[in-house]
Amino acid sequence: MLYFEKLLGLIFLIFFLSSSNRVNGQTKENRVFIWGINGHPFTQQAYNKRTWAEQLSFLKDLKVDYYRIDVPLANTGRSKNEAAFYAFVRQLKSINVKPMPAVFPRIDTTVIDSLNTYNLYYEQGKTFAKEYGDLIDVVEVGNEWETKLIKSRKLDGTRASHYDLVKAKKRMWLLQGFINGMKTVKSSLRVSISLGWTHWYYLELLEKHHVNYDIIGYHWYSDMGDITNARKPYGDFLPTLKEKYRKEIWVTEFNTHAGTVKHSFASQKDYIAKSIERILKHKVISGLFIYELFDQPALKPRYPDEPNYGLIYMEGNQRRLKPAYLIFRQFIASTK
Repeated sequence: MLYFEKLLGLIFLIFFLSSSNRVNGQTKENRVFIWGINGHPFTQQAYNKRTWAEQLSFLKDLKVDYYRIDVPLANTGRSKNEAAFYAFVRQLKSINVKPMPAVFPRIDTTVIDSLNTYNLYYEQGKTFAKEYGDLIDVVEVGNEWETKLIKSRKLDGTRASHYDLVKAKKRMWLLQGFINGMKTVKSSLRVSISLGWTHWYYLELLEKHHVNYDIIGYHWYSDMGDITNARKPYGDFLPTLKEKYRKEIWVTEFNTHAGTVKHSFASQKDYIAKSIERILKHKVISGLFIYELFDQPALKPRYPDEPNYGLIYMEGNQRRLKPAYLIFRQFIASTK
């Protein structure tokens, strides 16, 4: 009898532990939160090769999962900075950080029909995956391309009439071809496509044209409000998008608008901290990437709102951490 009671107790314990690992029908493994940050190790002065060791040191300190990096492509589908790309990705691997390339297939305006456009970018996608597929598991194709299709910045992007649908078709053919080409080589490769604010009809275009992507990569800044409770009448739109399009949702760019050009260090930290708290409780978003690692003072003359998005700034010849860096690191540590 005693043996039978012990056996029942053991069965109950196993059941309890199994149940406690499930939240809303999902295992904890399915609810792992992805942390990342943006940088430009191949394209921007503040991130040139002399700073690579510093970038790696900060990435290791933050314990991010991914480093989202822009990777312009030649018309072959290969990286324009191939030697640098290989070298940097190897260094990322040494600190257990994964690259998330944001790739920009070169736009060929001479090809205007659907079949030739599809085939051209299909071959580029195949080449990209053959060359780099073993190095990456997720890639973002394009960067806020919906903004190139919306007729006016005054429109909120929620309906078809806001878009140039002729131009949109050509962009959809490109995305179809490039992504299908990549997945022909590596079917497990996950693809993110980015958009911002309430530009939801872009997702409808992707759906109508059967673009085979996996992640909605939201870009969200403080001037857009609260991503978990957008301006009226939209409110909490994320669960609707997730259910309708059946995609995972990451935020692949996030910060105060203009970084610390228009915000103090303290207000940047407060916005990021309060937003992350809401995002983690919300549970629809499963990844967050801060934009970006370093300030870029060289951008100031041409892009006055762009130079101070970094979590790290230069004071003389020394790099200094903004309070937002410290709070971001703290949140990452709390979920590891």
